[in-house]
Amino acid sequence: MNFRSFRNNRSLRSVMALVIGLSLALTARAQSSETINQLFAFTCRGGVVGVGKCPQGGRPDVIIQASDGNFYGAAEVSEENVSNPQGGTLFKLTPAGTFTKLFTFTQTAGVFLNGDNPASGLVEANDGFLYGTTFDGGKQNEGVLFKISKTGTGFKVLHNFCSSANCADGTIPNSLLLGQDGNLYGTTQQGGSTVTCGSTGCGTIFRFEPITSTFTVLHRLAGVTDGVEPLGIIQATNGNFYGVSQGLDVNSFNEDIFQFTPAGKFTVQFKSVLFDIGISGLTQGANGNLYGAFESITAGDINFFEVSTKGTGFVAFAPFTTLAGTTTIPSLFLASDGNLWDTNFTDSAHPMGSVFSINPKDGAVLQTSAFDGANGSTPDSSVIQAADGKIVGATTLGGTIFGGGKKFPDGTVWTLDAGLPAPAPALAAFTPVSGAVGSVVTIRGNNFVGTTAVAFNGIGAFFQVLNRQFISATVPAGASTGPIKVTNLGGTATSTQSFNVN
Repeated sequence: MNFRSFRNNRSLRSVMALVIGLSLALTARAQSSETINQLFAFTCRGGVVGVGKCPQGGRPDVIIQASDGNFYGAAEVSEENVSNPQGGTLFKLTPAGTFTKLFTFTQTAGVFLNGDNPASGLVEANDGFLYGTTFDGGKQNEGVLFKISKTGTGFKVLHNFCSSANCADGTIPNSLLLGQDGNLYGTTQQGGSTVTCGSTGCGTIFRFEPITSTFTVLHRLAGVTDGVEPLGIIQATNGNFYGVSQGLDVNSFNEDIFQFTPAGKFTVQFKSVLFDIGISGLTQGANGNLYGAFESITAGDINFFEVSTKGTGFVAFAPFTTLAGTTTIPSLFLASDGNLWDTNFTDSAHPMGSVFSINPKDGAVLQTSAFDGANGSTPDSSVIQAADGKIVGATTLGGTIFGGGKKFPDGTVWTLDAGLPAPAPALAAFTPVSGAVGSVVTIRGNNFVGTTAVAFNGIGAFFQVLNRQFISATVPAGASTGPIKVTNLGGTATSTQSFNVN
């Protein structure tokens, strides 16, 4: 699988869906509370529908909800219906739907030095900045790692990929995440070792430390032993990283699920049967197992699967759909109802795509909500759950716009109120484990956006939500040794370990 080819495939698929999606969008009807609701539609301008400049950006991708409660994301292109769509924007969107463009990726003398095609999603780090990558652009046109403030200031390229000899630092970055240590980790599709993968390289795993602005390649995949083209990574509750690569057997391809430890040990934990190709990243379920998707080339089916972090107990659920030629689908998301949620680009029952949930025990589809063009079409990115419990995501096409003129929609950010409870906080650890009144404690966990209270053994503390995974809190006057509690709309989490007040 090649992300540049994937991006071009997305363009071709978008063109095929454009006429139907836009015609439905332009004759939109009111949405009921049970349907997917458009939060914002991206508007392009041109003399012909589907051809023109997109000053807000077009084809929005992965959305995040940051510490301030607003949504942030990237739109992949700045112009439609060109042979090689380029550019893109970064944006902020309030829960009420107010849009602010933060940055536009532009070219100078035909070169996108600041990056091009930001399609991997953003990450909010502990310093309050947003970090992201682009597939292309930069000094070598092999992608960049960048940061920007939530107000749109301070944009900076932090690393140009393929800066090292033979692109040993990787090319085409395709994922980024915030680690348990506060550093950023990611993968590149190519680059790294050229011993077994020729001039393109097999892909890399890298780390970026925001405090020191240090970029480090942690591992270069080695083809036959490691697989090639890693498709994103997650950090599981055990602290290890897990991801998907494409295995290289003698005469065929298969899916490899790998483990990478913080100490730097890379192992393939599981290898699928021949011609079963990994097409999504991984998600960890509440039971600790990993979930993902593969396409069976021989059967022409897409299946979701479950496997332990040790690579044992692999279960392929019943075929979900038949999408011949699909190159990737979004990663599943574990929501507050205990089920796994995702989007589907298109199928015979939902030609504009859908949002669905499956039972993690058997893969049975539990809920499905369809796009109809007016609220978006052809979703190509994973979903999130906002602090209020709503499911939020983006579509690459469709939407409803208002007013006259030669304008057309080019994707949406949408919400779905499926009646799910607000996600409760989860408290994993804190550091330091002891301190005096007035000292600052960093709390690590999950679902911290929307936190309303932090207490030390029952005494309320001043705190700052840094992002979804971290909170900074000050030990309050009157606090005594005891557990730390974090409260949000979904409930309260209590630490298993006591904080010792000196």
